[in-house]
Amino acid sequence: MKQTPILIIVLLSLFITVSASNLNGQFDKKLVPFTESHKKVVFEHFGGNPLRTEEEFDSSTHVTSARLMNPAAGSSVKAMLVEEKDSDPYIYVDIDSNNRASANEKFVLKKSLEDNPFLWETTVDLPVRNSFFSTSPIFIQYFKSVRYEKMSEKDRLVTQSTQAFARGSVDVNGKKILVQYEYDFSDKKIDPESGWLGVDTNMDGEIDMDGLSPEAARANQEKIVFRVGDTYISTKKANLDKNQIVLKTHKAKDYKRIELGIGKVLPDFSFTDLSGKKRRLSDFRGKYILLDFWGYWCPPCLEEIPYLREAYKRFKNRNFEILGMNTDRNYTPKSIKENLLKNQIRWTQAQRKSFEDMMDFKLRIETFPTTFLLSPEGKILSMNRTDRGEPDLRGNDLLKSLDKILPE
Repeated sequence: MKQTPILIIVLLSLFITVSASNLNGQFDKKLVPFTESHKKVVFEHFGGNPLRTEEEFDSSTHVTSARLMNPAAGSSVKAMLVEEKDSDPYIYVDIDSNNRASANEKFVLKKSLEDNPFLWETTVDLPVRNSFFSTSPIFIQYFKSVRYEKMSEKDRLVTQSTQAFARGSVDVNGKKILVQYEYDFSDKKIDPESGWLGVDTNMDGEIDMDGLSPEAARANQEKIVFRVGDTYISTKKANLDKNQIVLKTHKAKDYKRIELGIGKVLPDFSFTDLSGKKRRLSDFRGKYILLDFWGYWCPPCLEEIPYLREAYKRFKNRNFEILGMNTDRNYTPKSIKENLLKNQIRWTQAQRKSFEDMMDFKLRIETFPTTFLLSPEGKILSMNRTDRGEPDLRGNDLLKSLDKILPE
């Protein structure tokens, strides 16, 4: 009988320990746009106004129109972009679908950056029915003076977000940490083991959803572990019906992510080249390395080949080397080598299977091509995030960037 209290204490201690490994939080009532996921929309100039409005435009006002996708409804809404002389552009979105442009459907576009007169943006909230959330956001960017393909001088290029996140906060070590999960508009649910998710790991009040950010990841039927300070967490449960977020803590060994950043050294890794030779990234230390994740299956990758070929030819004698990480699945090393010879690609190529784990689970690369420029010491000089001021590693701008960075 004297052992019973001791047993109870032990059981309570175990219960407290298990409970402490779970961290609880709740969702916000408002969805946030996934600004990294977007589609192009060309606003065309027809003359006249596609939406009836009480405003009267003079001859100097430029009006274009298009239909924006409404992800929440699986339909589209009419929109009208208005540019008046000496004022910020604005956009009307026919939220209630009555072909009229009312005051509450007018959204003024603001400069993305004060010193950038070519990029303007706004967010439009569209209503959502029978959902935990009342509205669905569309993040809109207008690229002033930018044209592509068959656009006329009077047409305008706009992009809009196509996905949204359910965001909430969880108490982690006494601090409220933002978390967010890709929201499925079709079944109105969240699966934290499938799709994009993010965690404010540096606790700055924002979640960086850039594909190479340690705050973002796309789950593929897997539990993603993030690092918040010295705490390692994954999502155990995300239930909108109960407005419940439950995070689980992990040991440091469960965290596989390589955290990337300008000035950081990219850790060494091994791979096998197309000849079957075992190699390491460190074999190339002492040179400026363009580390290129690409494949023949990827049309944008193929577009870069002429510029890579010219860069290799032009800068090889300036302590420069290219290391290709070939991601093709359906080609043999022999057929890849034949294609390389045909395209005059003479730099080292790695076989996919030899670096797949590093690419998928440590770097978590999702888009192709993905390219890094490394210093002779292995430090990251650019990840081609030009919107963050990093050197451009695409097209003819790659040649300009290398000419500026590499020693004579």
